[in-house]
Amino acid sequence: MKEKIISAKNLIKSFKNGDIDQIIINNLDLDIYDNDFTIIMGSSGAGKSTLMYCLSGMDKVTSGEIIFKGKDISKMSNDKLAIFRRKNCGFVFQQIYMLDKMSLMDNVLTSGLLVSNNKKETIRKAKELFKKVNIPQLTYKKNMNQVSGGECQRAGIVRAAINNPAVIFADEPTGALNSENSTAVLDVLTELNNNGQSIIMVTHDKKSAIRGNRIIYLKDGKIFGELSLSKYTKNDEERNEKLDKFLKEMGG
Repeated sequence: MKEKIISAKNLIKSFKNGDIDQIIINNLDLDIYDNDFTIIMGSSGAGKSTLMYCLSGMDKVTSGEIIFKGKDISKMSNDKLAIFRRKNCGFVFQQIYMLDKMSLMDNVLTSGLLVSNNKKETIRKAKELFKKVNIPQLTYKKNMNQVSGGECQRAGIVRAAINNPAVIFADEPTGALNSENSTAVLDVLTELNNNGQSIIMVTHDKKSAIRGNRIIYLKDGKIFGELSLSKYTKNDEERNEKLDKFLKEMGG
């Protein structure tokens, strides 16, 4: 039986819109399991990114609880939550948030050394991860504004993975990339997952969603449907057909 990493119960997230409470996540229950590649899909405004941010503690829920690795993060103070995220969460965003006057390596080390005091070991691990994402030393010594968008995004995955997080959260990580770079980023995430990394990815794109083994489809802040798949393999027509059928049923 798979280990449960995150358990969300009775989640509600709402925002004030004038005098009206606008509900984004509506009394939702969801469990996330170890080594799953979980995909969150849904139409615009369905609550995909909001749910991901709540599960990671990036955003506070209005009510409900989130048990993450045995700790109720919904009741943590902001300071304790920040420390918890550093150790347990990695983030990859569509927008690449890196310091453009620092090298890719230094951007990664800035994150890694927030958790580890062993600089030598952190550098060794960063070099190993850069090799896995196919970024050579000549490139990771360059600043962000000297490399391609695809290279920056792959470096972003290195930064997300540097602290051995329990979960990597990815929000539309290929949304700003061309087809070739999108495939490269998805290949890296798939390899990390195959090596045991748990991933939660928000996407609207079938090409990205096909990489997951669990698809959650949101509608009006609730889970409207779910699809379970085996681990990803290339050119699996049956897998493609299952996902196509599921998305058609969901209206996507």
